[in-house]
Parts: sequence; C-alpha cells; structure tokens
Amino acid sequence: MKTIYKTGFIVALLALVLYFPALADTSDDLKQQIDAKNQEIQKLEAEIGQYQASIDDAESTAKTLSGEIKRLDTEVKKLNAQITLTQKRIAKKELEIKELGTNISDTQDSIKNRQENLAKILDGLRKTENENMLETFLKYGSLSSFFDELEKIRNLDMSVRQNYEELKILKVDLEGRKKKAETARRDLKNLQNDLINQREIQKDAKAEKTNLLSATKNQEALYQKLLKEREKRRAEIYDEIRLIENDLKKQIDFGTLPSFSRGILLNPIDGGVITQGFGLNSFSRYTDVYGGNGHNGIDLRAQVGTPVRAAESGIIKATGNSDYICPRGSYGKWVLIEHPNNLSTLYAHLSLVRVNPRQEVGRGDIIGYSGNTGYTTGPHLHFTVYDARTVELRQSRVCGILPYGGYLNPLNYL
Repeated sequence: MKTIYKTGFIVALLALVLYFPALADTSDDLKQQIDAKNQEIQKLEAEIGQYQASIDDAESTAKTLSGEIKRLDTEVKKLNAQITLTQKRIAKKELEIKELGTNISDTQDSIKNRQENLAKILDGLRKTENENMLETFLKYGSLSSFFDELEKIRNLDMSVRQNYEELKILKVDLEGRKKKAETARRDLKNLQNDLINQREIQKDAKAEKTNLLSATKNQEALYQKLLKEREKRRAEIYDEIRLIENDLKKQIDFGTLPSFSRGILLNPIDGGVITQGFGLNSFSRYTDVYGGNGHNGIDLRAQVGTPVRAAESGIIKATGNSDYICPRGSYGKWVLIEHPNNLSTLYAHLSLVRVNPRQEVGRGDIIGYSGNTGYTTGPHLHFTVYDARTVELRQSRVCGILPYGGYLNPLNYL
C-alpha cells in the first residue's frame, strides 16, 4: 500500500503541473480598454482624412486671402487632431506594455511552478527506482498488481518528458514576449517624440497665420501685392539656381558614382508617391516655375508632419530655412546630407528639421518632417540627388545661403 500511496502522490503532483496554464489570460478590463482606444484611434484617423480633403480643396482657393486663411485654419485643426491621435496611440501603447508585463509575469510564475513540481515528481521517481525489483514485488499481493504499478510508473515517466518539452516551449515564448515588450517600449518613446514634434509644427502653423494677417492687415489687396512680390523673388531665385547648377552639372563624374540601380537610396517618405517627376515634365514644361527649365529633383506627396527619412547614411552637411530672408520664395526649411558613396541628397519644404550640421545619421533615420515651407503649390517633399563633389553652399543674391550642385535623376537610385 505504501508504494500505491507514493504513486498516487506523484500523480497528484503531475496533475498540478498540467493544471497550470502556459499563459494567464489577460484581464478583460485591459482588453476592453485597448479595444476602446482602437475605436477612438479609428475615429480620429477618419476625422484627419476629412481635414486633409478640406485642405486639398482649399489649395485651389489659396490665391485669395480668405482661401489661404481657411487653409491655415484647417491645417491647424488637422494638426490638433493628429496631436490627439498621437496621445491616444501613446495611451494604447502603455496599455499594451502593461498587458505584456502581465503576461510575462504569469508566464514566469507558470515556469517556476512547473519547475518546482517537476522537481518533486523526479524526486519521487528517483526514490521508486532505488527500490530493487524483489522489494517492490513483495509489496504486492499478486503479479497483476505489480505490473499495474510498473505501468503507472512508465506512464508517469513519459508525462515528465512531455512536460519538460512544454517547459522549453514556455521559455521560448517568454523570450518572445520580452522582445515584444522591448519593441513596444521603443515604439512608445518614438510616439512621445512625435508628440513633441507635432506640437512644435502646430505652433509654427499658428504663427504662420498670425504673420500673414499682420503682413496683409487682413486686406485682400495687400495679400495680392504680397503674392506678386513672392512670385518675383521666386523667379529670381530659380533663375540663379539654374545658372549655377547648369555650370556645376559639367563637373559630374559618373565613373565614380554608384551604378544606376534600385535601392541604392531609400525613398525618404514611407510609401512616398511621386507627384512631380525629374527634368522636363508636364508641370515644368507648361508653367514658368523653373523658367522653362527642368525640375532638379522629384516631389513626393506628403502631408504636413509626415516623417522624412535619410535616404542613406551620411553626415549632415548643412540645414537652412530660406523663409527667413525670402518667405515662400525657395526651399523653405531644408536638410543636405553627404553620403559615403559620393552622392548627396537634399530634402526641402520641411515643416520641422530634426538634425544639426556635422551630425551622423543612419539610413532610414528621421531627419525632419514634411511641410509646406518655401515656394510650394501644396504640402510635399522636394528631393534632389547631387554628385557630392559638385555641391556648394553659396550666398544667394536674394535668399541667403542655399545649396547648389550637379544634380542627378533620383529615380536612377531609388
């Protein structure tokens, strides 16, 4: 009877091991909170989409002061919604991190209990195995009872091996959950940085409206005069850029540049769509924006506040804001990066610059956010690729220091 009792005790311990769940269920309260945040996020995303549609419509009437004010007001409303959206995403990410923490803790407890109980079972098996065959046989009244006991021990031994494999799976799952938690914490930090940047962009958007009303005294006639002055400066600036860059293009050395191939450079806008191509295109051919000359880069659709990424690793050669000297006349806020492969890239019309000269950046790092600064017909990113050996920073006659260079077709490298 003693051996039967011992086997029953071991079986009871095994039942405890099998009972412990691999992962504790996440509390219903946490799941409900996350679901609620998802619904709020979807509602805000739809609202932002409506604001963007209104902004797109307002661009056609931006040649009037009332139209431009309407566009700026809608832009601020959209930025407010984006800030709220980011706050909701932060709250959701915090809940997800809490959920992962709960699951990690439950998994660790489950592993600990399995280890402790398996140790007890193994100790019981060891004691059983230490008895010799004769001692064990004599404890049973019949040969049938003896073999029944041996079968129980054999099945128990198989269950221990099975639970050992399950324990290994639990440990792998635990490591996976810890990695997810680390990723979630990085995502949270990025969202918190986005919130800071969005608030700064919103502040600038409000200031733009204030400055416009101050410059025009809220009078249409003064606004039209302002537009004509900007157009005159824009024409002078682009004529200057064209003359200088036509000369610098002669210095391009294709033999020491990367061979034309997709993927040499990263698209600076995630999923970026080209709205204006390189060189002579329909826009440059049928407007006088470039003085009848081709476009020295490409334009990528990007709403105000879209992250702009470095197309390749390199050093920030310069940053600037032409709007300080010639508002709405040229590149606006811009960043110039010099890459080790003899290419340089220019990113213009930004709403916010997030890097400094001589700073090292990696491929894909966020260097700023797209915007509507400088001369634009709507928010977008202007992207130019140069032969780095030809790049110069010169004092413009009308617009401060600007980047110039022998430009190349970005599509040969994207």
